[in-house]
Amino acid sequence: MISRISSVLVIFLLLSSSLSFGQTEIIVYDGYTGIYNASIQNDTARITTLLPESPAAKAGILFLDQIIAIHDSAISGKGLKQRLLQDLLHNKSGEVIDLTIKRKGVDSLLHFSFCREPYLHQIAAFEFEYLIDSLEQWDISQIMSDSLDSLFINPLMSKSTVYSVEEGSPAAKIGIRAGDQVISLLEELDKDGFYHISSGVLSNATVDTFFTILRADSLIHYELEPSVSTSLKGVKSLFAHDFSYPCAWLKIKTVNRITENRNYLLNLPDMAGTDSANFFLTHPSGVIFEKRSGVLIPIDERDFIYKDWHAASLPLDQGAEQIFYIRWKAESEIGAPKMSFIAQETIVKHDRIERMVLFALSGMMTIIAFFFIILFFALRDRQYIYFAFYILTFAGFLFVSQGYLGEFLWKENVFKSVLISGAETFTLSLVTIFFLLFGISYLELKQRMSGWYWNVVVLVGLVGIGMVVMLLDSIFNFDIEGQFESVVIIIWAFFVAIVPLFLLITPAILRIRTGFKPAWYFLIANLVLIPLSIISINQITFILSVSTINESVLSRILQVSGVFVAAILQILIFSMGLARKLRLDELEKKIAQKRVIDQLTENEKLKDKVNRELEQKVQERTREIRDQKEEIESQRDEIEAQRDLVFAQKKEITDSIAYAQRIQAAILPHKTYLDKLIPEYFILYKPRDIVSGDFYWIKEIDSSIVIVVADCTGHGVPGAFMSMLGITLLNELFVEGRSKSPGEILGELRTKVKAMLVQEGNIRDQKDGMDMAIALINKEKKELQFAGAYNPLYLIRQGELIELKGDKQPIGIHWEETKFKDHVVKLKENDSVYVFSDGYVDQYGGDDRKKFKTHKFKELLLSVQSKSMEKQKQEIENTFEAWRGNVEQIDDVCVVGVRV
Repeated sequence: MISRISSVLVIFLLLSSSLSFGQTEIIVYDGYTGIYNASIQNDTARITTLLPESPAAKAGILFLDQIIAIHDSAISGKGLKQRLLQDLLHNKSGEVIDLTIKRKGVDSLLHFSFCREPYLHQIAAFEFEYLIDSLEQWDISQIMSDSLDSLFINPLMSKSTVYSVEEGSPAAKIGIRAGDQVISLLEELDKDGFYHISSGVLSNATVDTFFTILRADSLIHYELEPSVSTSLKGVKSLFAHDFSYPCAWLKIKTVNRITENRNYLLNLPDMAGTDSANFFLTHPSGVIFEKRSGVLIPIDERDFIYKDWHAASLPLDQGAEQIFYIRWKAESEIGAPKMSFIAQETIVKHDRIERMVLFALSGMMTIIAFFFIILFFALRDRQYIYFAFYILTFAGFLFVSQGYLGEFLWKENVFKSVLISGAETFTLSLVTIFFLLFGISYLELKQRMSGWYWNVVVLVGLVGIGMVVMLLDSIFNFDIEGQFESVVIIIWAFFVAIVPLFLLITPAILRIRTGFKPAWYFLIANLVLIPLSIISINQITFILSVSTINESVLSRILQVSGVFVAAILQILIFSMGLARKLRLDELEKKIAQKRVIDQLTENEKLKDKVNRELEQKVQERTREIRDQKEEIESQRDEIEAQRDLVFAQKKEITDSIAYAQRIQAAILPHKTYLDKLIPEYFILYKPRDIVSGDFYWIKEIDSSIVIVVADCTGHGVPGAFMSMLGITLLNELFVEGRSKSPGEILGELRTKVKAMLVQEGNIRDQKDGMDMAIALINKEKKELQFAGAYNPLYLIRQGELIELKGDKQPIGIHWEETKFKDHVVKLKENDSVYVFSDGYVDQYGGDDRKKFKTHKFKELLLSVQSKSMEKQKQEIENTFEAWRGNVEQIDDVCVVGVRV
């Protein structure tokens, strides 16, 4: 029983000692010594950070001095803690502090006394209590009630408590369980707001060979084998679990060691970009005020707007202890909170100066950029547009990197969320791309150094791919975790920030060695940017924690505008380089123009010489031409005389043929006779020459109408003679009075033609003759009789074409003569009968200069059946002329159509 009581007593004493430094109050002070950080080892405080021109530095304190006592109270050897040391060093401004210092190489102790000076700096804070609102169910009135206020948790307890242990991990193997509390690490966990047992704290812990676990009411000691940094791998702390929820309440208690009442900004700098914070403070009257901030809160609803800060203004009273509540809400998980306090008057004062300077410099960069855009449109040289966009994207990057984008955009949609979270990355990538493109054009890498050109192009492609990957990462929220994430970040920074400068510095040096003087400006501009940017980055990092109310305006301007000044200086040097390059280009143009002028002068002299030689040759040639002209004129007179004779002879022949045409027309059936004989008909008759070898013969015999269309051998005068012979023979045959069939007529006609042309079957006999179609329409019997020598007859009835083919033998000598076959067809009302020569279907024309052919002629006849015979003739003739176009007519054309 006694051992049981002793064990519990030991645990109580251990916890009491540990929790003595687990404070949850934030000390807000406005006086400083300049000793910004001190390293505590073996209960000894050694100064590791001493601000220059600070009260301690002015008093004579040096870097690495050891603090022995503060206000004559020895601190070494008494279990000195970091929080206690900071509380002793920092207090109200104007108060005196006495330090006893031990300095290496000095035997005696040194005493220093000086006043704390006003120093409204940024105080990093992580002291709070919290309550997880997993269901998001409580409001401020419920939170401030006794029932919930008592449930707030000291984070030191949850940081040291095991929530879960991964199976098979090093922690599981040595026997650590969920619910265990690591007692021996409480002091180390209390040093920083992000330290907890699953965040790698063991690698920073100062222990010997074991650590202590509190399990229920028992203490368990574990030896750290094989190394202290792996013993707790696989452990998840209760702190990490709690802050994986999307909503939590923070209870903030401030101890105000300030000289006067003052408004302080409480900033939450490490919000995830998807958070909101509601700040609640109680007025002495009991009224609760609410202030809002965070990315999820619209700009005009935030309590304090300054760059990308997530801050609220809190009134702190001198010497008082005040309590504030924060409701922290995120879309996914809030993560461990980190806070900072800074006097509002410091930010307000410096903000005016900073905006005035930075916006003026940004405007200057924009004006320079637009000047080069105008220059691009004037000269059409791509290096100017690349340089202009490099300046604009550089100005945009500086604007974004200073945090001003957060003042104008908030997460009202996915696009703006991506824009805010990835703006700095994207603008820096664009700066790199346009810088590389400008370098390619300025140094003329494509023309002069193709190898380096392709190296730069590959780098541009890699940066572009990186931008696409980062865009997808921002939109779809896929994260790269662990060591691989660090590797990716390092590689990206290497390719975007470091490689481009050195990649283009090398070809710039090579171009200088080849005599390209504008490359000096490119090299100097980049060499200037590198150190100025590094100095500016260091100053920005420094002033985030060292902004003082007494800082001079000039000092502040130099601090905040370092990068802008570096950028403008680089841009001005680039501009000088472009101007020098433009002058060189103009000089080269002038040299080229002079070379061209000299060449033109030489050409002019050569031209004069050539002209003189040509003039001499022209004179000689003119004499020759004059002699030739006289001879030609003599020959021309003789030719003209012969031409006149030919024209006279031609006219005589043409007149004779024209007279023959009148004779031929006189013996063809007259239109007056045909109009009385046939009610509906048409005749399309188009001789190729003046007289034709085609003819038509129509006559009424008894109660029948005989229609003949013939195509005689040849055309023109020979064809006309044959047509006269054909017409004469037809008149003889039908005068004899007896009724004959078309086939008999063709047979007798063949006999007479052979006799008249003396065709006896000899090889040397003339093969003249004719192709003919004879249609005999019996009006009483309504009957059609047809026979043909090669030529067919088309009968169209109710939209259907019936073809009656002729025999394959002519009217004339033939190697195998047979009797001509008669075709007999009963006619119906509105039947149409067509007989024709082959001149129509054999005509060349169309786009391909081919024959019209029979199938098109059939389609044409079918398409005009609904029209009168006169309109059919017009349509058939128009189609022929359109098909022929500018092609000469190759044969006589004759088409006869009759409607029954």
